[in-house]
Amino acid sequence: MPALPTAPPGPSRPAPRARAGGARPPAVPGGRHALLTGLEHRLRLTPERPLLVLRTPGPITFAVVSIAWLRGLGEAARDHLAERRLHPDERARLRGFALPKRRTEWLAGRLAVKHAVKGHLLGGGPGAPGAGAGGPDPRDIVVHAVPEGPRAGKPYVREPVHIGLSHSLDFAIAVSGAQPLGIDLEGRPVGPHLARLLDVPDTGRAPAGLRRVAAMPLPLRWACREAVVKHTGVAGPGALHQTRITDWHPDGTFHWTPGAALLRHTPGADSLPAHGWARQLGTYALAVTWR
Repeated sequence: MPALPTAPPGPSRPAPRARAGGARPPAVPGGRHALLTGLEHRLRLTPERPLLVLRTPGPITFAVVSIAWLRGLGEAARDHLAERRLHPDERARLRGFALPKRRTEWLAGRLAVKHAVKGHLLGGGPGAPGAGAGGPDPRDIVVHAVPEGPRAGKPYVREPVHIGLSHSLDFAIAVSGAQPLGIDLEGRPVGPHLARLLDVPDTGRAPAGLRRVAAMPLPLRWACREAVVKHTGVAGPGALHQTRITDWHPDGTFHWTPGAALLRHTPGADSLPAHGWARQLGTYALAVTWR
């Protein structure tokens, strides 16, 4: 699975500080950032392409694996790929999934994380000791999950990087960087219940930012909420339902405010995203947050 050339790193902006006394922080701005320049044109979702690895100037590394391509390989070829790329513990877990669909999606997600982490380390980003020396063996990059507590289920690796992971329909996408990240990919339409939750009423009298949010496709609004909450790792519907998207700019940057359920489990502003970006990539909605 080939990797594409990557771009050199660029500067990041300082994170906002939380208000004293645990008070509700202000809306968190997306902020203009070198990461945004032409990203929607470089991050193309193509089912026929097995792998895309894209390093942005953040520095953040994206890796997209085509689930559609994996489906077309056949079971024997997928097993051979798993043998070459997965840790023995991962191969054992893969065999435990009864449904072929679930096995293919899970394999795609693990491959995406491995390529994102290796791409970041080879790119020489912060927290990348030994970058340029070939990087870790993909079989040694193992995705773990926080076992319990308010962040139960949040994925992490033992390498000195942070990760995010999402998949929908034909694609799995992972992101890796030196600071916490969140990512969400949505390829399905939003149902009636979520549509009501995401509704922005009285847009004629709403602030300009909310009018811009009202113009966003519903899956994109939901992807923004998911990316913010995944960034923190806080589980439960309350964090998702209470998070509000308050503005969205033409370059894709978005602003948001957290709800009480999210703030209750985040010790300070450094646990929350400092930047957010969201765009439609063809028929898919993608949102990513980072510090």
